[in-house]
Amino acid sequence: MEDKQKSNSAIKMGHQRKGSNPLLTTARGKLQSRRSKVNDKINRELRMRDGAENLYKATGNKRLKELVTVELSFFNSNIQLLKEELSDMNASIDLYQCDGNINCIPVIPLGLKETSDTDMTVPIKDFILEHYSEDSSNYEKELTDLREVRQAIRTPQRDETGVSLLIEYFNQLFFIERRFFAPETKISVHFHWYDSLTGVPTTQKSIGFEKGSVLFNIAALYTQIACKQNRSRQDGIRLAILNFQKCAGALRYLLDHFSHAPSKDMQPETIAMMIQLMLVSFERI
Repeated sequence: MEDKQKSNSAIKMGHQRKGSNPLLTTARGKLQSRRSKVNDKINRELRMRDGAENLYKATGNKRLKELVTVELSFFNSNIQLLKEELSDMNASIDLYQCDGNINCIPVIPLGLKETSDTDMTVPIKDFILEHYSEDSSNYEKELTDLREVRQAIRTPQRDETGVSLLIEYFNQLFFIERRFFAPETKISVHFHWYDSLTGVPTTQKSIGFEKGSVLFNIAALYTQIACKQNRSRQDGIRLAILNFQKCAGALRYLLDHFSHAPSKDMQPETIAMMIQLMLVSFERI
């Protein structure tokens, strides 16, 4: 009975949360949609390049090696062009600024890490049946809430509601990790996230990677909220500074607790640079 209550609390999400309208209604949403498509293209080119590299290593045919070398050059060129396109989008800071900030110096936002859809409910159901000998259908509502909130955090709103959604999911991951991802009882779920700077995809089974990526997006969303403030007014300046400070705090926590992240945007030196950038940003306001 005690184990049943603990597994129930680990997947209980409370009331349902929603993300923003799927990426198409605002300039920021359109930019995020473009970023998502470029990330997918980079992922496809990387997979094709990996296949070509494996073929190059496996074949002893000289003519075939020459053809594969040409293909590898083509893939590398495409990947470089896509990374440059993504870099240009990351430099599009005007879309994040408040319309009333015409006479203010633009401040720098961080782009959100993109993620593909991940459904943890199926392996959790299997785990509940095998480990707790319980009927997983008893937890259908909680599992549905978990699936929906995971989907919603892919498109958080650019306000405190969006931050609350990400924080709610981040906090829930703590309980899910303890109940379903302990070293001796770990379930197999692949978490797929794109590097916010390079678009290179990374897939890991570690729920720590999921937590770190969500925390990165919490920090990024704080910068977007800061940029949104009307800094021609005193209250707007105060809110902008407060949100940049919150971002720096979230990044500091990420730096202290997730030091072995596989993606470049979450490497210690990158996060340390971003912290300094956030501190400089609100000093310029």
